[in-house]
Amino acid sequence: MYPFKSEIEGKFVRGRESYEHAVAQAWEKYGPHHLGYKLTFYREAFHFIGAVIFIVLTTVLSHQFLKSDVALYVLMGGAIGALFLQEFYFHPKYYAQPTIKGIADWLFWVVPMITYLLLFNV
Repeated sequence: MYPFKSEIEGKFVRGRESYEHAVAQAWEKYGPHHLGYKLTFYREAFHFIGAVIFIVLTTVLSHQFLKSDVALYVLMGGAIGALFLQEFYFHPKYYAQPTIKGIADWLFWVVPMITYLLLFNV
């Protein structure tokens, strides 16, 4: 879903190939695992959008299908725990993701969830 096009060997590409090219360019310019402002904003915007989609889906699932307010908290809590494990264990271990990137990713997923739970489900 990377919306920007890149020119690779005289050919314009989009999507994953364009994103990977942009990451390689950013690493060359800023150093390994540093993406610059444009790519960082893009990544975090999609983390936030993913969180909003997850909130909508879990709300519908818990209220329409499971008919339980408790299910919403269980699903959100499970997701928050899974995100913690992903961002602070799996990504650093297998992809050498820096801790600061894990913190940013986790916050852009978790803050919307917690905000939703506090504002609309107390």
